Amino acid sequence: MSGTTPPARPRRFPVPRGSLERETILFGPEEAHHMARVLRLRPGARVVAFDGSSEAEVDLLTVGDRAVTARRVGGPRECRRSLRITLLQGIARGPKMDLIVRMATEIGVAAVAPIVTSRSLPDPGRARLERWARIAQEAAKQCGRADLLEVRTPASLGDALAAIDPADLLIVPWEMERRPIGDAIAGVPFDSATLLIGPEGGLSEEEVLAARAAGCTTVSLGPLILRTETAGLVSAAMLLYERLLRPGGMVMGPKGREESGCDT
Repeated sequence: MSGTTPPARPRRFPVPRGSLERETILFGPEEAHHMARVLRLRPGARVVAFDGSSEAEVDLLTVGDRAVTARRVGGPRECRRSLRITLLQGIARGPKMDLIVRMATEIGVAAVAPIVTSRSLPDPGRARLERWARIAQEAAKQCGRADLLEVRTPASLGDALAAIDPADLLIVPWEMERRPIGDAIAGVPFDSATLLIGPEGGLSEEEVLAARAAGCTTVSLGPLILRTETAGLVSAAMLLYERLLRPGGMVMGPKGREESGCDT
């Protein structure tokens, strides 16, 4: 056994989209304050900058309270997500949506779309949407994502179903269903998936029927009733495992390739 301590991973900081195309990178006031006052980084330190679609290592040139400049080391690395999961989430109460956004970012969900249903809260308003976007950015810094989870504009369930993105899988966990989610996805090639999760109290039977009419498949997540902040994350984790992580069971998408980048 070696007593050598592995090198620490470089710290990660967001920059505006497109910044990594330039040789000199500028970090804004909020990140500059964190670098200078909280972390006490100095010129010469190496960090990772990411802009929502790519990332690159950079060496700090100047460090100040209001701005930090850095020089890019090599070219940016593009982020390509092998499996794009969209979570249509019935708007939950209190801090539950904060948790959903944070954890969805950490496990690799591509987008969270707040949905107004018969049992959900109404449109959360601009302030909460901005808060969720900030949470997604902070979670991306922590977990090592180069891309940012997309927090979409709230919509009614009917509008969301009418405008649903083309996806290989359209899944609705429902407590009245008996078919396990594993049966619905086993051996099915998919590059994208949409999950519809009800709020506290779940989806009404009428809403489930509407989802089925829109092409969704209802599935069971097991014998226990999961909370709204748990059901979507468990479902997404199951899809990610089946598509990317199951030993000897990598499912190739319709395009017939295994992509790298964000998933490694």
